[in-house]
Amino acid sequence: MLKMLYSHKKLMFVLLLLVGCKSINKPTDTSNSSVQFFNNCPENGDCSLEILDNKSAKIEHDKFNNSYITLEESKSSLLMFKFERDEIQGTADSGYYEVIYLNIDKIDPNMVLKDESLAEVDAIFGRMCFCSRESTGYFPIRKGVLKLKKIKKNRFKVDFYFTVEDVPQYVKSISETFGIIN
Repeated sequence: MLKMLYSHKKLMFVLLLLVGCKSINKPTDTSNSSVQFFNNCPENGDCSLEILDNKSAKIEHDKFNNSYITLEESKSSLLMFKFERDEIQGTADSGYYEVIYLNIDKIDPNMVLKDESLAEVDAIFGRMCFCSRESTGYFPIRKGVLKLKKIKKNRFKVDFYFTVEDVPQYVKSISETFGIIN
């Protein structure tokens, strides 16, 4: 009888744990987005571009000064380039990705931004991994050259060469052609 009562308590604990751990994060609405994959990518990973209409990205900091991204409603489009490294088989916590955000208010047919002027598109670099705290998070990009050119009605060419000081990075350039579906 005592054993049966003990096993019921264990079962109740497990059920409470499962119910109590429900995520409070709201899923990102990607109904106004499109994802495109690219071949021009560092080895051992995949690269993609997601275009989010009426969104912009902003770096925020928590009370421990850890950075995170918030997506806000806006009149601009958000270009989100992502490199996701293949996980290392048999290695825990080997997940790694880098993400570059560009808030494009209106695509100038021949946009060229350099260094500090990259703030005009809120250029952001994110590095997420099981790495040192100082080199994980989101950082403004203020060294580089961004060229964005309209090549057809809904086709664009982006060339972006950049560095983020004091943060290791796989992706140092993006040179791709992409389409926007209206």
